[in-house]
Amino acid sequence: MSRFARCRVTAILGPTNTGKTYLAIERMLGHRSGMIGFPLRLLARENYDRVARIKGAGKVALVTGEEKILPPGARYFLCTVESMPVDRPVAFLAVDEIQLCADPERGHVFTDRLLHARGLEETMFLGAETIRPVLRRLAPEAIDDFETNTGRTTSEAETPAA
Repeated sequence: MSRFARCRVTAILGPTNTGKTYLAIERMLGHRSGMIGFPLRLLARENYDRVARIKGAGKVALVTGEEKILPPGARYFLCTVESMPVDRPVAFLAVDEIQLCADPERGHVFTDRLLHARGLEETMFLGAETIRPVLRRLAPEAIDDFETNTGRTTSEAETPAA
């Protein structure tokens, strides 16, 4: 039995600024460990700062091509997609902007993550609706749940209900 046999894989697809990344971070923080790959160093850094404020800097790592913050007890990894330490088992794994599989220069890295990177318990692929046909073709057995996330803006998702 594969170590990923019980892993739930979800694609959260929808327009920009609808709370997909916020949802992934919330899901990650509900697990004992996790990793999210972002397309840009600045996004990785911004989300590292946010998670470090919540969990404490000693539990959070930042891994990009230019910057590495690797505390010995890190359980949560915020990375650029290219720098994700995919050989490290984590309960939760997500890749942001998965539609970059179609990018002529960086698509091979995103495609590799789509095909091979999984959390032990949960995996999320976040991106634009345009990637849906590719997800269905490249990982039909892994993608057991598609959600279209178009109902809330990021600011609404980040504002606690009154």
